[in-house]
Amino acid sequence: RIAADGRSLVINWRGRDSVLHAVQARTGALRFENPDTGHVWLVIVGKSMLLDARAGRTLANECRL
Repeated sequence: RIAADGRSLVINWRGRDSVLHAVQARTGALRFENPDTGHVWLVIVGKSMLLDARAGRTLANECRL
C-alpha cells in the first residue's frame, strides 16, 4: 500500500508489515527504504524489486502494487 502523498509505503513480507519511506535516489529511480529491517524497494524503468540491504541480496523481482 502506498501513501496518498507518495512519501511512504507498506509492504507485507513473510507475514509482517514493514513501512518504507521514500528517499532521494541519484539515478532518478523511485527508492523506498526501511533502515530497521533493511528492506529497499527500488523502481526503475520497466522493473521493480525488493532488496535486503543488510544481506546484499534480491528478495523479489517484478514487484507490483
